[in-house]
Amino acid sequence: MLSDLLLYERLTLKHEFLPFDCGDSDLNEYLFQNSKSYQEQLLAVTYYLQNETDTIVFFSLSNDKITAMELSNSFWRKIKNLFPHSKHRKDYPAVKIGRLGVNKKYQHTENNWGTLTLDYIKRWMVTDNKTGCRFITVDAYQSAVPFYLKNGFLFMGAQERKRYESHKGDTVAMYFDLMQII
Repeated sequence: MLSDLLLYERLTLKHEFLPFDCGDSDLNEYLFQNSKSYQEQLLAVTYYLQNETDTIVFFSLSNDKITAMELSNSFWRKIKNLFPHSKHRKDYPAVKIGRLGVNKKYQHTENNWGTLTLDYIKRWMVTDNKTGCRFITVDAYQSAVPFYLKNGFLFMGAQERKRYESHKGDTVAMYFDLMQII
């Protein structure tokens, strides 16, 4: 599998990015102007993949949790029912994809860089993860929701599905249960 061969590098404060434009000014700005300060302040860690000429893709991860206080009772019961009774708690650990961008030159190509990157993150979280996390979360841009749905992510409850369908809000909360790949 190609994603097994990819070597995403962890951002260092001295790193100089090769050209990158994913077509979204917020993501571009984050990469070039904010990713190092987020990393320096221990708020997120950014990883990237480059070839000789370009930054192909990048993503930033941070800690997160799925908590009862943020969800409807019915959706929270759905989450709790994924666990044996002895493991019921008020929150469950997750890793958040804070940013994910694919250079426009590499979007919609046969390599499917976005999907390859999500597959990498999913496997990485269950094999090389340094802490426990059951879920991957993302606040997906409205335009990215179909991409995340295609890659197995679900809406964080009926309210988030309705937000997406009514185009209310800039982002939609979604999650992926890592037990799907174990």
